[in-house]
Amino acid sequence: MSFVRKLTLRPGDISQDDIAGLRDTGWSDEQIAEAVYVTALFAFFNRVASAYGLEDPRYEQRRRQGDPNVPPPSQPTPEGL
Repeated sequence: MSFVRKLTLRPGDISQDDIAGLRDTGWSDEQIAEAVYVTALFAFFNRVASAYGLEDPRYEQRRRQGDPNVPPPSQPTPEGL
């Protein structure tokens, strides 16, 4: 979802137009809030895991299997994704 990606990578760029776009597609304010909360929690958890050096033990296996959510080693991983 482009809103969540933008919220994760460029949170300062989120505007009322982004929110209006979600509403125009049928999202309620409660659904928008939940998307924001979940995105924020994942960013928080990822930062805590990074700070403590925690890694997903299946990360390499998922990467080798072509999981589209796991970037190749040469691609920087955006924080919070």
